[in-house]
Amino acid sequence: MPVLISPVRGVTAALFLALAFAIGAAALWALSASGADHRDGPAAEANAPLDITDVYAFRSPAAADNLVVAFGVNGLTAPSGNSAARFNADATYTIHVDTDGDLADNATANFDFDGSTPQKFTVTGLGNPINGEVTPAGQAAKITEAGGIKAFAGLRDDPFFFDLTAFKKFVAGPYVPAAGLRAAADGAPADTFAGTNVTYMILELPITAVTGAADSHTGTIKAWANTTNGGAQLDRMAIPAINTALIPAAMKDDFNKGAPATDATAFRPTAQTTMQSLRDAVNAVLNGPVGAEDGGPLGNLTSAQVAEALIPDIVTIDFTKDVAFPNGRSLTDDVIDTALQLVLNRTAGVTDAINANDKSFGSAFPYLADPAVEVSSLPATGGQPAPNDGVDTTLLLAIAGLGVALMVGGTGLVVGRRAIG
Repeated sequence: MPVLISPVRGVTAALFLALAFAIGAAALWALSASGADHRDGPAAEANAPLDITDVYAFRSPAAADNLVVAFGVNGLTAPSGNSAARFNADATYTIHVDTDGDLADNATANFDFDGSTPQKFTVTGLGNPINGEVTPAGQAAKITEAGGIKAFAGLRDDPFFFDLTAFKKFVAGPYVPAAGLRAAADGAPADTFAGTNVTYMILELPITAVTGAADSHTGTIKAWANTTNGGAQLDRMAIPAINTALIPAAMKDDFNKGAPATDATAFRPTAQTTMQSLRDAVNAVLNGPVGAEDGGPLGNLTSAQVAEALIPDIVTIDFTKDVAFPNGRSLTDDVIDTALQLVLNRTAGVTDAINANDKSFGSAFPYLADPAVEVSSLPATGGQPAPNDGVDTTLLLAIAGLGVALMVGGTGLVVGRRAIG
């Protein structure tokens, strides 16, 4: 079976600090005004069914020798938009796998969909084609199983949890947080993504089918996902939020059309410059009352080290180690605190205080929680959908993704949100 499845002289110190802060704050604000892997470039924002949001990879909680891989599109879907959140029947959704470290494909796994209602799908690249049906919101998960592989496609609750409302205020004009990332007058932390849905494709299969190794505790793979239409690539991702957080607006579409093999030359210098601006803006505020950078969870990492870890944008999973953040990413991993601390190179005074998803995850495939639905469409015994805090749906996931990748920088493992974060 084929294997399956990143000082100016004369200027006073005070003025230089003010200039550095202003430049850094402007960069941070630009991040909060756009999406992360959700809507991470102009072309992706205009084509939600091809805009990859997240990638997860973890050992199955029901069968430890199996790997679960999940990646989504149609991010930030409100319950009222569930019926419109379809897959593109002219597109192909692909996971690329490199088993020898040369950043070239050794295998691919592809999802293709038709235009019916409900849609049908076919998975190829895993031996015989696997055929299934997309699960409409509000119905029990339709699972296809063939040759030891399980497949699912359909709306799920967005598994990411993050107080984006507080983050946007914090980066717009950094301050010393009082509760999570919130100022004293802004109330308690809240999960911005509660009540929003994403259209997911999910596979579960033996790890040995992924690696080609003799058992499930050996072997290493590198992987990334992309979406194409008529052979033209519209989006790609591995490590979460690299494009939104580190790539300028004029280069975003080029990044999404790029490939890991050319990333280091094309995008790494730009990423390093942006990362340093992020740190400078926050340090200008927190260095006094909170303290200087204390090294973060993995010790001091320079912006150059961070850029090297992030780019090329590709995920690495070592199966001799636990497949959990940062070596892979499970649904329950609270990546945001580690992400913030790694990005800012500090552990003190940085947390969003959101520690779990708004919905519990399942113990059986497809594991992601059922999507939120409109109250009028719930069965008589159904519960209420999770509340949405009303924040503009053009949301930022940037810091979460960077954290995953930065963890990798310290361990040699790269994994992401919009990652196998």
